[in-house]
Amino acid sequence: MNRPRLGLVMILRDEAANLARSLAPVSSSFDEVVVVDTGSKDGTPEMAAALGAKVYSFTWTDDFSAARNFSLAQATAGWLFWLDGDNSITPQDVQTLRQSLPAGGPAILWALERVAKTGGQLWQKRCFPRSPEVRFRGRVHEQLIHPPEWPSLPTPVVVEHWGYDDPARNQAKGAYYLTLLEQMLADDPRDHYALFQAARCHFNLRQFNQAAGRLAYLATLPQARRANPELWVHAHCLWAQSLEQAGRGREAEAALERLLKDMPEHGLALYQRGRMAYDHGRWETAAGCFERALARGLGAPLVDIDPGKTLFLAEYFLGRSLERLGRAPEAAQALARAVARDPRNLASRTDLARVLISLARLQEARAHLERVLEERPGDRQAKDLLAGLERAA
Repeated sequence: MNRPRLGLVMILRDEAANLARSLAPVSSSFDEVVVVDTGSKDGTPEMAAALGAKVYSFTWTDDFSAARNFSLAQATAGWLFWLDGDNSITPQDVQTLRQSLPAGGPAILWALERVAKTGGQLWQKRCFPRSPEVRFRGRVHEQLIHPPEWPSLPTPVVVEHWGYDDPARNQAKGAYYLTLLEQMLADDPRDHYALFQAARCHFNLRQFNQAAGRLAYLATLPQARRANPELWVHAHCLWAQSLEQAGRGREAEAALERLLKDMPEHGLALYQRGRMAYDHGRWETAAGCFERALARGLGAPLVDIDPGKTLFLAEYFLGRSLERLGRAPEAAQALARAVARDPRNLASRTDLARVLISLARLQEARAHLERVLEERPGDRQAKDLLAGLERAA
């Protein structure tokens, strides 16, 4: 049986500084590389061609999908994988991708994108058959459209994304993306995906009331929940965060209560409700929400949250809540799990040591405090707790 050809498609503009990291390591691993340049002035097309890419020019029209669909039209490989200029995968992952291609028919292969600066992760449709039935849609934050009956196949491929490292560039990018999303919403004001992404832009630009307004409207659209339940959950969580940042705490709680009425056991919703209760000193509510969130998990990341950090925080704030409720043995267990999730987090070690001291588990407490002081010799709280142990000895 002939091995299916696997192609890489990229749309680029002024990415010369990134090509050594994105394209160069894998240019020879694919059977074909198609680069569509949308107006570079830094030598990007020439550098891509030197790396073996077929380079095409495309006049930018404020539409990422138009450029992506043009790239698909230039490709000849049977299967296509897309990357941006600030994305990378390893040659080993290209081989893994080849091994993941199904023999029995079309499918959509997913990869995990990992955001370098924030640790956020999200699953994305990254590989698919070249077909007139597959295209991108949306001016920005474009979505892959394909026959709904095609199966989705998760892969272990990880896409590293470092494009959010520059705060100033992020601000400019967010403002530009918002203008494109406004155009999409002018065409269809009930486009729930564009509403969500516009709200994210507002939030990242610290326009919290505008974000809340978008999400409040999205919450009234029944088709949004039917079409994408996970997006519905994330939208409510972001709605609550926006309201809280805008100083509208009571409305923020109401947004989360509304969500939990519809989805009472969703892990991310429970986590957000727990954080809000914790911030307001409602330890019993916070502990209950964190316990339920940890039991159920967060689900597949749809937007760039850091699942590892979020689960660590759930354990940590559960421990702090239980300590305040006078449930020290359970607090110690939760804080120990937090330390296991992130051994380098010194605050959780110090808090665990304090609870262990209250339980007369002094040797364990000493070990954690000494570890903290190895990493941060001037940590006043750890030094005071350790001095107290020395005096009691």
